[in-house]
Amino acid sequence: MTHFKTYRPYMAYLPQSDIDKLKEYSKASKVSVSQLIREGVSTRFAGENLFAEGYNQGINKCIAVIHEMKPAQMRFPSGASFAEVISDELIKHMWRDAEVDDESRNVKESM
Repeated sequence: MTHFKTYRPYMAYLPQSDIDKLKEYSKASKVSVSQLIREGVSTRFAGENLFAEGYNQGINKCIAVIHEMKPAQMRFPSGASFAEVISDELIKHMWRDAEVDDESRNVKESM
């Protein structure tokens, strides 16, 4: 399928390792490299941050697993359970929108 009338070429510089990964993924998924790049750009402009969303889902899954573990129910003299202490620490590492914006800004500034 050609997109000569609706799409315009654009050149971008990528590290060779990313190019290799794109080609590998393209071949395995049977999706063109161009389409993969368009999807990545569209996702970014959609205002979604799939990385942050997936990262936070992973942390939430870890918290759920920790709370289900019987040994993690052990309580400290303070009254807090081991699961609560670890969960509170994990929550501090979740990505917030401001952090995502800061990360994007740091990447842009390093260019």
